[in-house]
Amino acid sequence: MLSKLPIAATILLASFIHAQDQCNLLPVAVQSVPFKALKGNQTICEKYTPANSTQYEWISKLVNLAFTGGYAPLPNMWPEKANGTYQASGLLDPNGVYRDPCLTVTKINLVPYFNGTYKSNNRNGKPVAINFLDGGGVTALQSGVPAWDKNSMQYRMITGHYKYFGVLLGCTSPDFPKYTGRASQFQIHKYMDLTGPEMHYFIHNIYDAALTLGVEGPDLVTHVGDAISIGVGLDNIFLKKCSPPQKVASYQEAALQDICGDDA
Repeated sequence: MLSKLPIAATILLASFIHAQDQCNLLPVAVQSVPFKALKGNQTICEKYTPANSTQYEWISKLVNLAFTGGYAPLPNMWPEKANGTYQASGLLDPNGVYRDPCLTVTKINLVPYFNGTYKSNNRNGKPVAINFLDGGGVTALQSGVPAWDKNSMQYRMITGHYKYFGVLLGCTSPDFPKYTGRASQFQIHKYMDLTGPEMHYFIHNIYDAALTLGVEGPDLVTHVGDAISIGVGLDNIFLKKCSPPQKVASYQEAALQDICGDDA
């Protein structure tokens, strides 16, 4: 198609495409599920769970961190760029900011999706408002538990995240609780109508939490590491609009997973 355009227009379009590509996540081989570490045959969960901990404890810390923030400071990977190293501030920060690799800034507030402000939850095919922060909110998560009350919606949601990320990151311990929720994340989130920046912000918090827990970050030469592979793996599952059904848990059927309303 480019060969039919005038030379000047071809050069301009090619430059635009290249610039757009630079604003996407760093290139990493497409991940299968569960996500494997880039070196060796271990899964992410197997590789990074400390010897003095359990896989469930490690996943719990990762999820709680992603919701509350408080990450370890990142090294500046791009010192030649103003604000070149971007760090998220927790999924429950009402003043969140997403800054893409081209430094475009978008203000993010995901709290209304969790506290019952929006009718964004799918219940029997209808959008309803549900307060998922009824078990102590951020305070409970910062204390290391999913919620103060095991009968709360918060406890149900957060422990569901533990189980789901256990599947994604390959937690293989026999005592790790099995994810039994819906196979389709699209069906769960269909009424949220999340934007591309909102979804990227969600993924970036998982990435920052993983780095804080010791998952290998990108090096200065290749910009590739296990944490980046988690981000790209999540992107491939949840941000590919009109993608075919995918199987996440091996014991569940393939189902629609894309949960972003934008062409992210």
